[in-house]
Amino acid sequence: MICLLPLLASGQALKGSYFSEYSVLRNKLNPAFVPRSSYLGFAGLDNIGLGITGNIGAANFLFPDNGVVKTFMHPDVSSEAFLGSLPANPHFDIDVDTDILNVGFFTGRNSFWSIGLGIKADAEMNIPKELFTFLKNGAATDPQEYNIRNLSVIQNAYAELSLGYSHNFSDLVKGLSVGARVKFLAAVDRVDLRIRELNLRMASDKWQVSADASGQVMAKGLDVSITDGPSVNTDFNMCQLGLAGMGAAFDLGAEYRLYINRFFDSIRFSAAVTDLGFISYPGDAVQKFTSSNNVEFSGFENVSMNGDLNVDETVNALKDGLLEILDFQETEGEKTVSRIRPQVFAGVEVPFLWNRMSLGLLYSAKFGYTSTRNELTLALNMRPGKWFNLGVNYSMLNTQKSFGWLLEFIPRAGIGFFMGSDYTFLEVARFNVGESCIPFFYPVNEINFNFRLGCHIAMGNAYDDKAMARKAARAERRASRN
Repeated sequence: MICLLPLLASGQALKGSYFSEYSVLRNKLNPAFVPRSSYLGFAGLDNIGLGITGNIGAANFLFPDNGVVKTFMHPDVSSEAFLGSLPANPHFDIDVDTDILNVGFFTGRNSFWSIGLGIKADAEMNIPKELFTFLKNGAATDPQEYNIRNLSVIQNAYAELSLGYSHNFSDLVKGLSVGARVKFLAAVDRVDLRIRELNLRMASDKWQVSADASGQVMAKGLDVSITDGPSVNTDFNMCQLGLAGMGAAFDLGAEYRLYINRFFDSIRFSAAVTDLGFISYPGDAVQKFTSSNNVEFSGFENVSMNGDLNVDETVNALKDGLLEILDFQETEGEKTVSRIRPQVFAGVEVPFLWNRMSLGLLYSAKFGYTSTRNELTLALNMRPGKWFNLGVNYSMLNTQKSFGWLLEFIPRAGIGFFMGSDYTFLEVARFNVGESCIPFFYPVNEINFNFRLGCHIAMGNAYDDKAMARKAARAERRASRN
């Protein structure tokens, strides 16, 4: 379920567009980058996508056996085979964004402005390997002890209004461009659940449990309560709905082009940091729950540790059991300031064949709420014309066997279009659903996948060389007639 539930996520821009010259998209990754023309984008057309990233996948939990696919809980699947397939620190990220309005325009030959309005949401799950050991092995011996640390589920949603500016300083330092963007953030909600330590000592008659955990819910008009049973109850009050908090963030970027000659054109160095900011939540919008208890527990009911699972019954049993173990108690909420997830980009690009092709190497790091995700992307870009970009790329470090591609039409004026993916899985396995002949395919390795497409209206650039030349020619013709 961890791998397959949220397939409606998307990042803010494709990494493959970072070296796609004149691309509208790449300004989101580095505010120093400037597109070819002014542009206008609307909700539902400008930037649409889906995807998911993580270092675990279906192959970690599904095991083919003579044409039959068995789950990791099946008794025929050994503990060694299942646990040996898991990474040391399983994690799982979602980034969702939708653009409501995007506008970019020039106010001079070297000055470019951008305005954006959108909604963003992200979620980050860190699931310690020891938890899967507990689920698979259960009470393998009497007694059996487990120490589960650093389990976290954090979700954040907010609206964003941004204003960006980029300036070309080639008149002072040839090849230098810098850019910045300020973002005003309005929080919708935030959920922060962290289990720092959970010790279980399982014996045949009872379990002894000690827990150190906390949870926070930041939202206006939403009341969360944990009642005896235990159970979680939520109550919406429409009259109290409002913003959960306010904040701000900044994007900073720079690019330097070291010019060489026509064949190699230049070597281009660039760096940027995005989403460097915070959100402040007032005390009346914060509900806080803590757990630091030693309890006795009779065990999970209706949970089979070594057989096939009924998903509904098992999820409910695990939820109720964990609530009883953690024994959350509500405490008084207080003002909370939390950061959002900044990203860092550093790239070098070498164009050749008179800027018709280029090779680029991009390092990116996402500073999550509890850990950092690193990635290295090698990109080959082809530019048969200024109106057309085609690129392929391959990502390493955080992901494995992640092939990406980009196709982009960038006219000077008219309708621009793009489609692409940073992560396209290359290996799939097949099995039939039940006894039918209907095939089902799933990725063999990690589920790292995204796909994005969109279009915008390009409105030209009155300050580019061709526009300036046409303007000068018209002025010359008027002068000759006079």
